[in-house]
Amino acid sequence: MSYLPPPSTLPPGSIVDSYRRDSGGSKQDQSTGQQLNEIQEYCKKHNLVLRHNFCDEAKSGGSTAGRDDFNRFLDLYRIADQRPQGLILWNYARFARDFDNAVYYKSLIRTYKIIIHSLNDQVPEGDYGRIVEFFIDMSNEEKRRQTSADAKRGLRELVQKYGCVPGLPPVGFKREPLQIGTRRDGSVHLAHRWVPDLDLVPRIQQAFNLRAGGATLKNIMRETHLYNSINSFKTFFTNRLYIGILEFGDLVIEKYCDPIIDMDTWNAVQKRVAEYAQKRVNERHPRRTASPYLLSGIIFCGQCGSPMFGNTVNRQTLHRDEAYRCSRSRRTDQCNAGRISRSKLEAAVFDMLKEYVLIPENLQAIHDLVMQGHTEFESGRTDRSKVVSAEKKKISAQIANITKAIAERGALSPLLDKLTELTSRRNQISVEQKLLSAPIQPLPNYTPEQVIEISNGMITLLEESPPETVKLILAGLIKEIHAERKAKEIHGAVAYWYPFPFKLPPTEKEMLPISSSPVGAHLYKHSISFDDIIPGWKLDLTENPR
Repeated sequence: MSYLPPPSTLPPGSIVDSYRRDSGGSKQDQSTGQQLNEIQEYCKKHNLVLRHNFCDEAKSGGSTAGRDDFNRFLDLYRIADQRPQGLILWNYARFARDFDNAVYYKSLIRTYKIIIHSLNDQVPEGDYGRIVEFFIDMSNEEKRRQTSADAKRGLRELVQKYGCVPGLPPVGFKREPLQIGTRRDGSVHLAHRWVPDLDLVPRIQQAFNLRAGGATLKNIMRETHLYNSINSFKTFFTNRLYIGILEFGDLVIEKYCDPIIDMDTWNAVQKRVAEYAQKRVNERHPRRTASPYLLSGIIFCGQCGSPMFGNTVNRQTLHRDEAYRCSRSRRTDQCNAGRISRSKLEAAVFDMLKEYVLIPENLQAIHDLVMQGHTEFESGRTDRSKVVSAEKKKISAQIANITKAIAERGALSPLLDKLTELTSRRNQISVEQKLLSAPIQPLPNYTPEQVIEISNGMITLLEESPPETVKLILAGLIKEIHAERKAKEIHGAVAYWYPFPFKLPPTEKEMLPISSSPVGAHLYKHSISFDDIIPGWKLDLTENPR
Protein backbone atom coordinates (compact mmCIF):
# COMPACT_ATOMS: atom_id res chain seq x y z
CA MET A 1 0.00 0.00 0.00
CA SER A 2 1.27 3.48 -0.85
CA TYR A 3 1.35 6.14 1.87
CA LEU A 4 2.44 9.77 1.91
CA PRO A 5 6.10 10.13 2.91
CA PRO A 6 6.89 11.62 6.34
CA PRO A 7 6.91 15.43 6.56
CA SER A 8 10.23 17.20 6.15
CA THR A 9 10.25 17.82 9.91
CA LEU A 10 10.72 14.05 10.39
CA PRO A 11 14.00 13.37 8.55
CA PRO A 12 15.61 9.92 8.38
CA GLY A 13 16.93 8.83 11.76
CA SER A 14 14.10 10.49 13.71
CA ILE A 15 12.86 8.66 16.79
CA VAL A 16 9.12 7.99 16.62
CA ASP A 17 6.38 6.19 18.57
CA SER A 18 3.18 4.70 17.18
CA TYR A 19 -0.39 4.58 18.46
CA ARG A 20 -3.03 2.12 17.27
CA ARG A 21 -6.62 1.46 18.28
CA ASP A 22 -9.65 -0.51 17.22
CA SER A 23 -13.13 -0.53 18.70
CA GLY A 24 -13.43 -4.29 18.71
CA GLY A 25 -16.09 -4.50 16.01
CA SER A 26 -16.23 -7.26 13.43
CA LYS A 27 -15.88 -4.79 10.55
CA GLN A 28 -12.57 -3.13 11.48
CA ASP A 29 -10.70 -2.20 8.32
CA GLN A 30 -7.39 -3.25 9.87
CA SER A 31 -6.72 -5.07 13.12
CA THR A 32 -4.15 -3.54 15.45
CA GLY A 33 -1.71 -6.30 14.50
CA GLN A 34 -2.01 -5.47 10.79
CA GLN A 35 -1.70 -1.79 11.61
CA LEU A 36 1.57 -2.48 13.41
CA ASN A 37 2.98 -4.46 10.48
CA GLU A 38 2.24 -1.58 8.11
CA ILE A 39 3.72 1.01 10.51
CA GLN A 40 6.90 -1.06 10.96
CA GLU A 41 7.33 -1.40 7.20
CA TYR A 42 6.71 2.33 6.77
CA CYS A 43 9.35 3.25 9.38
CA LYS A 44 11.81 0.82 7.84
CA LYS A 45 11.26 2.27 4.38
CA HIS A 46 11.79 5.87 5.52
CA ASN A 47 14.58 5.13 8.05
CA LEU A 48 12.57 6.17 11.10
CA VAL A 49 13.57 4.68 14.46
CA LEU A 50 10.40 3.12 15.91
CA ARG A 51 10.67 3.22 19.71
CA HIS A 52 7.39 2.50 21.57
CA ASN A 53 4.21 0.97 20.13
CA PHE A 54 1.11 1.99 22.07
CA CYS A 55 -2.11 0.13 21.43
CA ASP A 56 -5.70 0.08 22.75
CA GLU A 57 -7.83 -2.83 21.57
CA ALA A 58 -11.64 -2.94 21.70
CA LYS A 59 -11.80 0.67 22.92
CA SER A 60 -14.13 3.40 21.69
CA GLY A 61 -12.62 6.49 20.11
CA GLY A 62 -15.40 8.69 21.48
CA SER A 63 -13.63 9.09 24.82
CA THR A 64 -10.19 8.67 26.39
CA ALA A 65 -11.65 6.85 29.41
CA GLY A 66 -10.37 3.27 29.63
CA ARG A 67 -7.77 3.78 26.90
CA ASP A 68 -4.80 2.83 29.05
CA ASP A 69 -2.06 3.11 26.42
CA PHE A 70 -3.41 6.44 25.14
CA ASN A 71 -3.15 7.88 28.65
CA ARG A 72 0.19 6.13 29.16
CA PHE A 73 1.93 7.92 26.28
CA LEU A 74 0.39 11.25 27.35
CA ASP A 75 1.92 10.77 30.81
CA LEU A 76 5.25 9.74 29.27
CA TYR A 77 5.40 12.83 27.05
CA ARG A 78 5.09 15.13 30.05
CA ILE A 79 8.72 14.17 30.80
CA ALA A 80 10.94 16.21 28.50
CA ASP A 81 13.66 13.60 27.93
CA GLN A 82 11.07 10.89 27.14
CA ARG A 83 9.54 12.64 24.14
CA PRO A 84 10.07 11.29 20.60
CA GLN A 85 10.37 13.50 17.54
CA GLY A 86 7.21 12.07 16.03
CA LEU A 87 4.03 10.09 16.73
CA ILE A 88 2.82 7.83 13.90
CA LEU A 89 -0.93 7.14 13.64
CA TRP A 90 -2.80 4.70 11.41
CA ASN A 91 -5.33 7.45 10.87
CA TYR A 92 -6.82 10.34 12.86
CA ALA A 93 -10.03 8.39 13.57
CA ARG A 94 -7.93 5.84 15.50
CA PHE A 95 -6.51 8.70 17.58
CA ALA A 96 -9.91 10.21 18.52
CA ARG A 97 -13.38 10.37 16.99
CA ASP A 98 -14.58 13.09 19.35
CA PHE A 99 -13.78 16.46 17.79
CA ASP A 100 -12.93 18.25 21.03
CA ASN A 101 -10.67 15.41 22.19
CA ALA A 102 -8.91 15.28 18.82
CA VAL A 103 -8.16 19.01 18.77
CA TYR A 104 -7.18 19.22 22.43
CA TYR A 105 -4.86 16.21 22.64
CA LYS A 106 -3.15 16.86 19.31
CA SER A 107 -2.54 20.46 20.36
CA LEU A 108 -1.16 19.24 23.70
CA ILE A 109 1.25 16.83 22.03
CA ARG A 110 2.40 19.51 19.60
CA THR A 111 3.27 21.82 22.50
CA TYR A 112 5.85 19.16 23.35
CA LYS A 113 7.40 19.72 19.86
CA ILE A 114 6.24 16.26 18.72
CA ILE A 115 5.25 15.83 15.05
CA ILE A 116 1.97 13.92 14.52
CA HIS A 117 1.77 12.04 11.23
CA SER A 118 -1.12 9.92 9.92
CA LEU A 119 -0.43 7.19 7.37
CA ASN A 120 -3.89 7.22 5.81
CA ASP A 121 -5.03 10.85 6.02
CA GLN A 122 -3.86 12.94 3.09
CA VAL A 123 -2.71 16.03 4.99
CA PRO A 124 -0.25 18.24 3.07
CA GLU A 125 2.59 20.14 4.68
CA GLY A 126 2.38 23.90 5.02
CA ASP A 127 -0.23 26.40 6.12
CA TYR A 128 -3.15 24.48 4.62
CA GLY A 129 -2.35 21.23 6.43
CA ARG A 130 -4.08 22.23 9.65
CA ILE A 131 -7.21 23.28 7.75
CA VAL A 132 -7.40 19.87 6.05
CA GLU A 133 -6.81 18.19 9.41
CA PHE A 134 -9.63 20.27 10.94
CA PHE A 135 -12.12 18.99 8.37
CA ILE A 136 -10.93 15.39 8.89
CA ASP A 137 -11.61 15.69 12.63
CA MET A 138 -15.03 17.21 11.91
CA SER A 139 -15.81 14.32 9.56
CA ASN A 140 -14.72 11.73 12.17
CA GLU A 141 -16.96 13.39 14.77
CA GLU A 142 -19.93 13.30 12.38
CA LYS A 143 -19.29 9.63 11.57
CA ARG A 144 -19.22 8.84 15.28
CA ARG A 145 -22.45 10.74 15.89
CA GLN A 146 -24.16 9.07 12.94
CA THR A 147 -22.96 5.62 14.03
CA SER A 148 -24.27 6.23 17.55
CA ALA A 149 -27.61 7.48 16.23
CA ASP A 150 -27.93 4.48 13.89
CA ALA A 151 -27.17 2.10 16.76
CA LYS A 152 -29.79 3.71 19.03
CA ARG A 153 -32.36 3.74 16.23
CA GLY A 154 -31.64 0.07 15.48
CA LEU A 155 -32.00 -0.91 19.14
CA ARG A 156 -35.27 1.02 19.44
CA GLU A 157 -36.65 -0.68 16.34
CA LEU A 158 -35.50 -4.04 17.70
CA VAL A 159 -37.42 -3.45 20.95
CA GLN A 160 -40.48 -1.91 19.34
CA LYS A 161 -40.87 -4.38 16.48
CA TYR A 162 -39.74 -7.65 18.02
CA GLY A 163 -39.68 -7.01 21.78
CA CYS A 164 -35.99 -7.93 21.81
CA VAL A 165 -33.83 -6.17 24.40
CA PRO A 166 -30.01 -5.98 24.54
CA GLY A 167 -28.04 -6.73 27.70
CA LEU A 168 -28.78 -8.84 30.75
CA PRO A 169 -32.36 -9.01 32.08
CA PRO A 170 -33.25 -8.27 35.72
CA VAL A 171 -33.41 -11.11 38.20
CA GLY A 172 -36.47 -13.27 37.58
CA PHE A 173 -36.17 -13.07 33.79
CA LYS A 174 -34.07 -14.88 31.19
CA ARG A 175 -33.11 -14.30 27.57
CA GLU A 176 -35.11 -16.22 24.96
CA PRO A 177 -33.62 -16.32 21.42
CA LEU A 178 -35.80 -15.16 18.52
CA GLN A 179 -34.92 -15.39 14.83
CA ILE A 180 -35.67 -12.02 13.21
CA GLY A 181 -34.24 -12.73 9.75
CA THR A 182 -31.05 -13.64 7.94
CA ARG A 183 -27.89 -11.63 7.45
CA ARG A 184 -26.32 -10.78 4.10
CA ASP A 185 -23.99 -13.76 4.37
CA GLY A 186 -26.97 -16.06 4.86
CA SER A 187 -26.42 -16.67 8.56
CA VAL A 188 -29.33 -16.58 11.00
CA HIS A 189 -29.94 -13.20 12.67
CA LEU A 190 -30.85 -13.88 16.31
CA ALA A 191 -32.01 -11.41 18.97
CA HIS A 192 -33.36 -12.04 22.47
CA ARG A 193 -36.60 -11.32 24.29
CA TRP A 194 -36.88 -11.14 28.07
CA VAL A 195 -39.27 -13.73 29.47
CA PRO A 196 -40.08 -14.73 33.08
CA ASP A 197 -37.78 -17.40 34.50
CA LEU A 198 -40.28 -19.88 35.92
CA ASP A 199 -37.69 -21.27 38.32
CA LEU A 200 -37.29 -17.84 39.98
CA VAL A 201 -40.87 -16.57 39.79
CA PRO A 202 -41.87 -18.03 43.21
CA ARG A 203 -38.95 -16.28 44.91
CA ILE A 204 -39.77 -12.97 43.18
CA GLN A 205 -43.35 -13.22 44.41
CA GLN A 206 -42.15 -14.14 47.90
CA ALA A 207 -39.89 -11.04 47.99
CA PHE A 208 -42.75 -8.71 47.01
CA ASN A 209 -45.12 -10.32 49.54
CA LEU A 210 -42.54 -9.93 52.31
CA ARG A 211 -41.91 -6.28 51.43
CA ALA A 212 -45.64 -5.56 51.30
CA GLY A 213 -45.87 -7.00 54.81
CA GLY A 214 -43.12 -4.69 56.10
CA ALA A 215 -40.13 -7.08 56.08
CA THR A 216 -36.67 -5.51 56.02
CA LEU A 217 -34.43 -5.86 52.99
CA LYS A 218 -31.99 -7.96 54.97
CA ASN A 219 -34.71 -10.41 55.98
CA ILE A 220 -35.92 -10.57 52.36
CA MET A 221 -32.37 -11.28 51.22
CA ARG A 222 -32.03 -14.10 53.74
CA GLU A 223 -35.41 -15.64 52.86
CA THR A 224 -35.19 -15.44 49.05
CA HIS A 225 -31.44 -15.51 48.29
CA LEU A 226 -32.08 -13.34 45.21
CA TYR A 227 -29.06 -11.12 45.89
CA ASN A 228 -25.97 -11.20 48.07
CA SER A 229 -26.25 -7.55 49.14
CA ILE A 230 -29.21 -5.38 50.09
CA ASN A 231 -27.81 -2.62 47.83
CA SER A 232 -28.86 -4.80 44.88
CA PHE A 233 -32.50 -4.26 45.84
CA LYS A 234 -32.21 -0.55 45.00
CA THR A 235 -34.31 -0.75 41.81
CA PHE A 236 -35.81 -4.21 42.29
CA PHE A 237 -39.13 -3.22 43.87
CA THR A 238 -39.77 -0.33 41.43
CA ASN A 239 -39.03 -2.21 38.19
CA ARG A 240 -42.37 -2.29 36.31
CA LEU A 241 -41.26 -5.29 34.26
CA TYR A 242 -42.55 -7.39 37.17
CA ILE A 243 -46.10 -6.21 36.32
CA GLY A 244 -45.52 -6.79 32.59
CA ILE A 245 -44.46 -3.26 31.49
CA LEU A 246 -41.12 -2.79 29.71
CA GLU A 247 -39.37 0.60 29.93
CA PHE A 248 -36.53 1.07 27.43
CA GLY A 249 -35.31 4.66 27.46
CA ASP A 250 -38.35 6.79 26.63
CA LEU A 251 -40.11 3.77 25.10
CA VAL A 252 -42.83 2.14 27.24
CA ILE A 253 -44.39 -1.15 26.09
CA GLU A 254 -47.53 -2.16 27.95
CA LYS A 255 -48.28 -5.88 28.25
CA TYR A 256 -44.74 -6.79 27.20
CA CYS A 257 -45.00 -10.09 29.10
CA ASP A 258 -47.24 -11.84 31.58
CA PRO A 259 -47.06 -10.05 34.96
CA ILE A 260 -45.31 -11.85 37.81
CA ILE A 261 -46.76 -9.63 40.55
CA ASP A 262 -50.46 -8.82 40.96
CA MET A 263 -51.48 -5.15 41.19
CA ASP A 264 -52.63 -5.25 44.83
CA THR A 265 -49.22 -6.51 45.97
CA TRP A 266 -47.44 -4.08 43.63
CA ASN A 267 -49.35 -1.07 45.00
CA ALA A 268 -48.74 -2.15 48.59
CA VAL A 269 -45.00 -2.40 47.93
CA GLN A 270 -44.90 1.01 46.19
CA LYS A 271 -46.57 2.52 49.24
CA ARG A 272 -43.87 0.99 51.44
CA VAL A 273 -41.13 2.26 49.13
CA ALA A 274 -42.56 5.81 49.31
CA GLU A 275 -42.79 5.66 53.11
CA TYR A 276 -39.20 4.48 53.49
CA ALA A 277 -37.98 7.17 51.06
CA GLN A 278 -39.78 9.89 53.05
CA LYS A 279 -38.32 8.54 56.27
CA ARG A 280 -34.79 8.78 54.87
CA VAL A 281 -35.46 12.38 53.77
CA ASN A 282 -36.67 13.27 57.25
CA GLU A 283 -33.60 11.65 58.85
CA ARG A 284 -31.26 13.65 56.61
CA HIS A 285 -33.08 16.99 57.02
CA PRO A 286 -30.51 19.74 57.73
CA ARG A 287 -32.51 21.11 60.66
CA ARG A 288 -32.37 17.92 62.66
CA THR A 289 -30.38 17.93 65.88
CA ALA A 290 -26.71 16.97 65.94
CA SER A 291 -26.04 13.24 65.87
CA PRO A 292 -25.58 11.77 69.37
CA TYR A 293 -23.14 9.15 68.09
CA LEU A 294 -19.82 10.55 69.28
CA LEU A 295 -17.60 7.73 67.95
CA SER A 296 -18.74 8.02 64.31
CA GLY A 297 -15.74 7.96 61.98
CA ILE A 298 -13.37 6.28 64.44
CA ILE A 299 -15.36 3.17 65.43
CA PHE A 300 -14.87 -0.08 63.48
CA CYS A 301 -16.23 -3.60 63.75
CA GLY A 302 -13.94 -5.80 65.82
CA GLN A 303 -15.02 -8.85 63.83
CA CYS A 304 -14.61 -7.77 60.19
CA GLY A 305 -12.99 -4.31 60.38
CA SER A 306 -15.79 -2.46 58.55
CA PRO A 307 -16.89 1.00 59.77
CA MET A 308 -19.71 1.07 62.30
CA PHE A 309 -22.58 3.55 62.15
CA GLY A 310 -25.16 4.90 64.56
CA ASN A 311 -28.43 2.99 64.38
CA THR A 312 -31.54 4.28 66.16
CA VAL A 313 -34.65 2.14 66.65
CA ASN A 314 -37.85 3.64 68.09
CA ARG A 315 -39.58 0.88 70.03
CA GLN A 316 -43.36 0.66 70.33
CA THR A 317 -42.92 1.38 74.04
CA LEU A 318 -41.57 4.83 73.04
CA HIS A 319 -38.14 3.62 74.11
CA ARG A 320 -35.36 5.00 71.89
CA ASP A 321 -32.77 2.29 71.29
CA GLU A 322 -29.43 3.80 70.19
CA ALA A 323 -26.60 1.49 69.19
CA TYR A 324 -23.56 1.16 66.94
CA ARG A 325 -23.92 -1.35 64.13
CA CYS A 326 -21.46 -2.89 61.64
CA SER A 327 -22.11 -1.51 58.15
CA ARG A 328 -21.11 -4.79 56.53
CA SER A 329 -23.40 -6.77 58.82
CA ARG A 330 -26.27 -4.52 57.76
CA ARG A 331 -25.58 -4.90 54.01
CA THR A 332 -24.69 -8.60 53.77
CA ASP A 333 -24.62 -11.84 55.72
CA GLN A 334 -20.82 -11.94 55.64
CA CYS A 335 -20.54 -10.50 59.17
CA ASN A 336 -22.79 -11.46 62.07
CA ALA A 337 -21.59 -8.84 64.55
CA GLY A 338 -24.33 -7.67 66.90
CA ARG A 339 -25.42 -4.14 67.78
CA ILE A 340 -23.55 -2.42 70.62
CA SER A 341 -25.27 -0.05 73.02
CA ARG A 342 -24.18 3.52 72.29
CA SER A 343 -24.32 4.69 75.90
CA LYS A 344 -22.33 1.75 77.29
CA LEU A 345 -19.68 1.81 74.55
CA GLU A 346 -19.14 5.56 74.76
CA ALA A 347 -19.03 5.39 78.58
CA ALA A 348 -16.29 2.73 78.36
CA VAL A 349 -14.23 4.88 75.96
CA PHE A 350 -14.69 8.02 78.09
CA ASP A 351 -13.66 6.18 81.27
CA MET A 352 -10.52 4.94 79.55
CA LEU A 353 -9.65 8.45 78.34
CA LYS A 354 -10.08 9.90 81.83
CA GLU A 355 -8.27 7.07 83.67
CA TYR A 356 -5.38 6.28 81.32
CA VAL A 357 -4.98 9.06 78.73
CA LEU A 358 -5.91 12.53 79.95
CA ILE A 359 -3.91 12.25 83.15
CA PRO A 360 -1.25 14.96 83.65
CA GLU A 361 1.81 12.73 83.12
CA ASN A 362 0.50 11.58 79.73
CA LEU A 363 -0.30 15.12 78.58
CA GLN A 364 3.17 16.22 79.64
CA ALA A 365 4.65 13.43 77.50
CA ILE A 366 2.59 14.60 74.52
CA HIS A 367 3.75 18.17 75.05
CA ASP A 368 7.42 17.10 75.20
CA LEU A 369 6.99 15.13 71.97
CA VAL A 370 5.43 18.09 70.18
CA MET A 371 8.16 20.46 71.42
CA GLN A 372 10.83 18.07 70.15
CA GLY A 373 9.15 17.86 66.75
CA HIS A 374 8.87 21.66 66.59
CA THR A 375 12.59 22.04 67.26
CA GLU A 376 13.47 19.46 64.61
CA PHE A 377 11.19 21.17 62.10
CA GLU A 378 12.83 24.56 62.71
CA SER A 379 16.28 23.02 62.27
CA GLY A 380 15.25 21.26 59.05
CA ARG A 381 13.69 24.45 57.72
CA THR A 382 16.96 26.33 58.13
CA ASP A 383 18.91 23.64 56.26
CA ARG A 384 16.34 23.53 53.46
CA SER A 385 16.46 27.32 53.07
CA LYS A 386 20.21 27.13 52.44
CA VAL A 387 19.74 24.41 49.79
CA VAL A 388 17.04 26.21 47.80
CA SER A 389 18.91 29.53 47.99
CA ALA A 390 21.98 27.93 46.46
CA GLU A 391 19.87 26.26 43.75
CA LYS A 392 18.13 29.55 42.91
CA LYS A 393 21.48 31.32 42.60
CA LYS A 394 22.74 28.62 40.23
CA ILE A 395 19.58 28.73 38.09
CA SER A 396 19.69 32.53 37.87
CA ALA A 397 23.24 32.29 36.50
CA GLN A 398 22.10 29.71 33.91
CA ILE A 399 19.20 31.95 32.86
CA ALA A 400 21.61 34.87 32.39
CA ASN A 401 23.88 32.75 30.18
CA ILE A 402 21.00 31.49 28.02
CA THR A 403 19.60 35.01 27.65
CA LYS A 404 23.02 36.16 26.45
CA ALA A 405 23.22 33.23 23.99
CA ILE A 406 19.78 34.11 22.56
CA ALA A 407 20.88 37.70 22.06
CA GLU A 408 23.97 36.52 20.18
CA ARG A 409 22.61 33.57 18.16
CA GLY A 410 18.89 34.25 17.91
CA ALA A 411 15.84 32.57 19.45
CA LEU A 412 16.78 28.96 18.75
CA SER A 413 14.17 26.42 19.85
CA PRO A 414 16.44 24.41 22.25
CA LEU A 415 17.52 27.62 23.97
CA LEU A 416 13.96 28.85 24.37
CA ASP A 417 12.83 25.47 25.76
CA LYS A 418 15.67 25.46 28.30
CA LEU A 419 14.94 29.06 29.28
CA THR A 420 11.27 28.20 29.89
CA GLU A 421 12.21 25.19 32.00
CA LEU A 422 14.67 27.12 34.17
CA THR A 423 12.33 30.07 34.64
CA SER A 424 9.55 27.73 35.80
CA ARG A 425 11.89 26.05 38.30
CA ARG A 426 13.07 29.42 39.67
CA ASN A 427 9.45 30.47 40.22
CA GLN A 428 8.81 27.25 42.15
CA ILE A 429 11.82 27.93 44.35
CA SER A 430 10.58 31.47 45.05
CA VAL A 431 7.27 30.10 46.28
CA GLU A 432 9.05 27.55 48.50
CA GLN A 433 11.28 30.29 49.94
CA LYS A 434 8.22 32.30 50.98
CA LEU A 435 6.79 29.27 52.76
CA LEU A 436 10.09 28.54 54.49
CA SER A 437 10.44 32.13 55.68
CA ALA A 438 6.88 32.37 56.99
CA PRO A 439 6.84 32.83 60.79
CA ILE A 440 5.58 29.95 62.95
CA GLN A 441 3.89 30.73 66.21
CA PRO A 442 6.09 29.46 69.07
CA LEU A 443 4.67 26.75 71.29
CA PRO A 444 4.13 27.55 74.97
CA ASN A 445 6.20 25.64 77.51
CA TYR A 446 3.66 24.63 80.18
CA THR A 447 4.49 24.21 83.85
CA PRO A 448 3.38 21.07 85.73
CA GLU A 449 0.59 23.08 87.36
CA GLN A 450 -0.67 24.26 83.97
CA VAL A 451 -0.62 20.68 82.66
CA ILE A 452 -2.87 19.62 85.56
CA GLU A 453 -5.27 22.46 84.70
CA ILE A 454 -5.29 21.35 81.03
CA SER A 455 -6.00 17.76 82.09
CA ASN A 456 -8.98 18.84 84.20
CA GLY A 457 -10.15 21.21 81.46
CA MET A 458 -10.13 18.54 78.73
CA ILE A 459 -12.10 16.13 80.91
CA THR A 460 -14.63 18.90 81.57
CA LEU A 461 -14.90 19.60 77.84
CA LEU A 462 -15.61 15.93 77.15
CA GLU A 463 -18.31 15.87 79.80
CA GLU A 464 -20.03 19.20 79.06
CA SER A 465 -19.40 20.18 75.41
CA PRO A 466 -21.92 19.73 72.58
CA PRO A 467 -21.57 16.56 70.47
CA GLU A 468 -19.71 18.17 67.55
CA THR A 469 -17.03 19.57 69.88
CA VAL A 470 -16.63 16.22 71.62
CA LYS A 471 -16.20 14.49 68.25
CA LEU A 472 -13.33 16.85 67.35
CA ILE A 473 -11.61 16.18 70.69
CA LEU A 474 -11.96 12.41 70.28
CA ALA A 475 -10.63 12.49 66.70
CA GLY A 476 -7.57 14.43 67.93
CA LEU A 477 -6.78 11.80 70.55
CA ILE A 478 -7.94 8.48 69.06
CA LYS A 479 -6.88 6.97 65.74
CA GLU A 480 -9.49 4.20 65.72
CA ILE A 481 -11.52 1.92 67.96
CA HIS A 482 -12.32 -1.72 67.21
CA ALA A 483 -15.22 -3.09 69.22
CA GLU A 484 -17.21 -6.31 69.17
CA ARG A 485 -20.05 -7.66 71.25
CA LYS A 486 -19.57 -11.20 72.58
CA ALA A 487 -22.65 -12.51 74.38
CA LYS A 488 -23.19 -10.00 77.19
CA GLU A 489 -19.79 -8.32 76.95
CA ILE A 490 -18.17 -5.72 74.70
CA HIS A 491 -14.55 -6.42 73.79
CA GLY A 492 -12.46 -3.76 72.13
CA ALA A 493 -9.15 -2.04 71.57
CA VAL A 494 -8.32 1.64 71.17
CA ALA A 495 -5.41 2.93 69.05
CA TYR A 496 -4.17 6.40 70.03
CA TRP A 497 -2.21 8.94 68.01
CA TYR A 498 0.47 9.35 70.70
CA PRO A 499 2.74 6.82 72.48
CA PHE A 500 1.32 7.47 75.95
CA PRO A 501 3.33 6.15 78.94
CA PHE A 502 0.19 4.41 80.21
CA LYS A 503 -0.57 3.91 83.85
CA LEU A 504 -1.27 0.21 83.43
CA PRO A 505 -4.82 -0.97 84.08
CA PRO A 506 -5.53 -3.95 86.38
CA THR A 507 -3.62 -7.10 85.44
CA GLU A 508 -6.73 -9.04 84.44
CA LYS A 509 -7.19 -6.73 81.46
CA GLU A 510 -5.78 -7.87 78.14
CA MET A 511 -2.87 -5.99 76.51
CA LEU A 512 -2.76 -5.47 72.73
CA PRO A 513 0.48 -4.37 70.98
CA ILE A 514 0.08 -2.27 67.81
CA SER A 515 2.14 0.11 65.65
CA SER A 516 0.99 3.51 64.47
CA SER A 517 2.19 6.93 63.33
CA PRO A 518 1.37 9.78 65.74
CA VAL A 519 0.04 13.10 64.51
CA GLY A 520 1.44 16.31 65.92
CA ALA A 521 0.06 19.86 66.02
CA HIS A 522 -2.11 21.27 63.25
CA LEU A 523 0.82 22.85 61.39
CA TYR A 524 2.85 19.69 60.83
CA LYS A 525 2.91 15.94 61.26
CA HIS A 526 5.40 13.56 62.79
CA SER A 527 6.55 10.63 60.68
CA ILE A 528 8.20 8.51 63.38
CA SER A 529 6.90 5.02 64.19
CA PHE A 530 6.75 3.31 67.57
CA ASP A 531 5.49 0.16 69.26
CA ASP A 532 2.66 1.12 71.56
CA ILE A 533 0.91 -0.91 74.24
CA ILE A 534 -2.82 -0.29 74.23
CA PRO A 535 -4.99 -1.56 77.08
CA GLY A 536 -7.60 -4.04 76.01
CA TRP A 537 -10.91 -3.75 77.79
CA LYS A 538 -14.24 -5.38 78.19
CA LEU A 539 -17.60 -4.17 79.45
CA ASP A 540 -20.19 -6.33 81.20
CA LEU A 541 -23.67 -5.94 79.71
CA THR A 542 -25.43 -8.22 82.16
CA GLU A 543 -27.53 -5.41 83.66
CA ASN A 544 -29.15 -4.36 80.39
CA PRO A 545 -28.31 -6.74 77.54
CA ARG A 546 -29.38 -5.66 74.01
